[in-house]
Amino acid sequence: AVQAQSEGPLIRAPAAGVQRAMPGIKKKPLKLDIGHLTEKNVGQLKKLNTATFPVTYGESFYADLHKWVEYCRLGYYADVLVGSVCCRLEDRQAGGKALYIMTLSVLKPYQRRTFATQLVQWAIDRAQCEERKGDDVREIYLHVQTSNETALTFYKSFGFEVTRKIENYYKKIDPPDCFVLRKPLNGHALEEPGGEAVSQE
Repeated sequence: AVQAQSEGPLIRAPAAGVQRAMPGIKKKPLKLDIGHLTEKNVGQLKKLNTATFPVTYGESFYADLHKWVEYCRLGYYADVLVGSVCCRLEDRQAGGKALYIMTLSVLKPYQRRTFATQLVQWAIDRAQCEERKGDDVREIYLHVQTSNETALTFYKSFGFEVTRKIENYYKKIDPPDCFVLRKPLNGHALEEPGGEAVSQE
C-alpha cells in the first residue's frame, strides 16, 4: 500500500490526480459547474483530496492556496463537489511564468464523465484569457508517474509533450520515476531548461 506523505506545498502526488482507466462502459459526458475556492469551502477540498489521492496534503499546502486562488477551481455536479484543479504560478528561467498543475482530482463515481477534461481545459483557458494577460504565462506543466499510461494519454490529448524524465521523484510510490509534461501557451515556444536536450525516455 502507498503510505501517506506530507511535503508541504511541494508535495509530490502521482499524475496530478488522473487515475488509471478501469474497464467498463463509457459514460455519458456531463457538464461541470465551476466554482471558486474560498476560506469557507477549503474544508470540502481537503475531504475531496483525501478521498482521491494516495498521499496526504499538509496544512501548509492548503494555507498557501490563497496565493493561487485565481488558478484554483472546484467542480460541482448537481451541487455536489466532485472534482477540483489547483495550479500555481512559477518563474521561468527563460522569462515569463509557468503554470504548474499541482492537483487534479475527480471522485471515482464521477470519473469518465469528462470532468477532468473540463477542469484541465479551464486551467489552460484561464492562463490565456485577457484578464490574466499580465501574468505572462508562457507554458503549463506537470509531473506524471512513468507507469501511468492513462494520464500520459490524457494530457497528450491537450498537446502536452514529454520533455524530461526524473528518476526517484516520488517517495514511497512505485515506480518512483516521473515524466515532465509541458505545453506552450500564449503563442510561446518551449525553451529547454538549462539548455538541456528534450528527452523522450
